[in-house]
Amino acid sequence: MNMPADFFNDITVQPHTNDSLTCKYFDGKAWQVSKSGKTVSVMSPADASLVGTLQIVSHEEIDAALMSAKKAQGVWEHMPLHARVKIVHLASDWIRQFEEYLTALLMREVGKTHDDAKSEILRTADLMDYFADEAQSIKGETLDSDNFPGFDKGRIALIERAAQGVVLCIAPFNYPINLAASKIAPALLMGNAVVYKPPTQGGIIGVHLTQAFVKAGVPEGVISCLTGGGAEIGDYLVSHPMVDMVAFTGSSDTGVAIASKAPMKPLLFECGGNNPSIVLPDADLTLTAREIVKGSFSYSGQRCTAIKYVLATAEVMEKVIPAVEKTMDELIHEGDSRSPETKMVGPVVSEKVAQEIVDAVNEAKAEGAVVLRGGIRKGAVVSATLLKNVTPSMNVVAKEIFGPVLSFVTVKDTAEAVSIVNASTFGLQASVFTRDEGTGLVVAGTLNTGTVQINGSPQRGPDHFPFLGIKHSGVGVQGVRYSLEAMSRLRPIVINKPS
Repeated sequence: MNMPADFFNDITVQPHTNDSLTCKYFDGKAWQVSKSGKTVSVMSPADASLVGTLQIVSHEEIDAALMSAKKAQGVWEHMPLHARVKIVHLASDWIRQFEEYLTALLMREVGKTHDDAKSEILRTADLMDYFADEAQSIKGETLDSDNFPGFDKGRIALIERAAQGVVLCIAPFNYPINLAASKIAPALLMGNAVVYKPPTQGGIIGVHLTQAFVKAGVPEGVISCLTGGGAEIGDYLVSHPMVDMVAFTGSSDTGVAIASKAPMKPLLFECGGNNPSIVLPDADLTLTAREIVKGSFSYSGQRCTAIKYVLATAEVMEKVIPAVEKTMDELIHEGDSRSPETKMVGPVVSEKVAQEIVDAVNEAKAEGAVVLRGGIRKGAVVSATLLKNVTPSMNVVAKEIFGPVLSFVTVKDTAEAVSIVNASTFGLQASVFTRDEGTGLVVAGTLNTGTVQINGSPQRGPDHFPFLGIKHSGVGVQGVRYSLEAMSRLRPIVINKPS
């Protein structure tokens, strides 16, 4: 993995050596080594080798970066929109320019296969371009006072879109570049300053993403990249008085904790999913099995949109389970994510997490669940796991298991399936499989989730569709136009005409 000459030179303490990068942080003005003297190591899930180290910034350094952001934000907001659009387009061009290098880095840092890593890099560039183009269609409006009873034409409201201010963007490890850009790009386009906190696992690719924006011409102070674990800097950042908005993707527990520490601030959250699939008696079994397997095991189940449990009657389940097993044999090849033979299931984020997943499977087994296949690990690789005889009260259903585990829950009818879904504390997405789209629409209308997929697995895209979670699965609406609107606020200016 060779570092591109010049472009990324200033983000590291020393030249690229033995494929290990000692990264700096960006304070809004320059790449710096933290005066804290503390760093955190990032180990590869693929082989436990050292990918690199990140700075752990001090609270004083956070204060300085936020002060710079506050000073720069107003100037940035008043820069012509076409200039901000040009900068974001150029940043996306830089990402495409270094696609090969960034793909290799992403594979190593978070354990993705080559195809998955490349897809994320290119999707990120496409997303940024779409954001930039769409931003030019975001408009204000005017309102006349005489539309409301009792008022004459004496007032006109000019309703502008104004920036939120300083937006804190917190990204997760599983899609560290895509889900960072999905926050940073709309925030910048709408005139906000951005304080970006990458995850530790995924922080090195996050530093590289920041450099793409810096090299594209984002002015001094407008973007910073502050690295360090949640324990060291997370709480301090989310509660900081100079942070005006928090955009976050991560676990539901962390989301709840952040919300409690950021009162009265606008929030845009995507949290845990724990998504169910309901299979009706008339479902196309071939299609259903394919979508369930892809939805459950892609990227080793480490997606908030992953299917975690299947609900069906006993008669339907007798057909669904063999179809899923057959499809798994066709689509999944477990192993080292660096191998071109590996499909879907590679290492999870760490051996520690891998053991936690196996422990959860063993807990379900002790409570009466039957392990049909999987439930074992080799290093950080957990084999694709199927569980039957699972009940809704078991933790493998009640909690989100962020790994390649799929549970089968037998119900007496569709009404019971709907009741189980709606009783969950999660509400990101659900899927319904049926040949009758009318029936699918009826069932979808009873499900209390952000999105319902009919004859498809839960997913984030297309990126211009609205994407949202309810209950403990999120706050606010994402998607290209919706994210742009969320990163701004309405500012009515009322003109009172002389009487």
